[in-house]
Amino acid sequence: MIGILTTIVGPMFSGKTTELLRIMDREVIAKRYSILFKPKMDNRYSEESVINHNGFGKEAIIAEDANHIFEIFSNLNESNKVINVFIDEIQFFDSNILKIITDLKQLGVNVYVSGLNQTYKGDPFPFKDNDNHIGYLMAISDYVISIDAVCNVCGNKATKTYRLGSDTETVVVGGQDKYQARCVICWNK
Repeated sequence: MIGILTTIVGPMFSGKTTELLRIMDREVIAKRYSILFKPKMDNRYSEESVINHNGFGKEAIIAEDANHIFEIFSNLNESNKVINVFIDEIQFFDSNILKIITDLKQLGVNVYVSGLNQTYKGDPFPFKDNDNHIGYLMAISDYVISIDAVCNVCGNKATKTYRLGSDTETVVVGGQDKYQARCVICWNK
């Protein structure tokens, strides 16, 4: 049996993490063993938990990189009981995450990931090593859940992330202090 890959994408403040945690709750209620990972670099709200912007969250396993996810999974899955692997902020991992996801699926594990689909410039979000990007992950996904936010300027549907300030690096970890959700019109202004 092969596992499935579900990718949850959208701009900042669209509820990607909330949706990931909602799906995980359903799997736990159904008594399907699930483990949750987060990248070490995402420490905005907590060092040890996946937390959404509203403060709701779950304890997670901190992963240094993509290989670390597979190593931890292998150690926890000695009796083949892990059915689901959940990964938040997928864009903060290196491109090797694509191989790890494929390997997990080949073992019959369902993989659920959430992350930004675009940078603040509107480009497909690159993985940490810049060897691939979230667009490729979306293309190989069995299911893609694309969520919009509410534009902080006009209140319309927002599909873009706008960065406040003058940082030009692709990855700047932050919340409402650094980012806003914007509709295409307000983002282009």
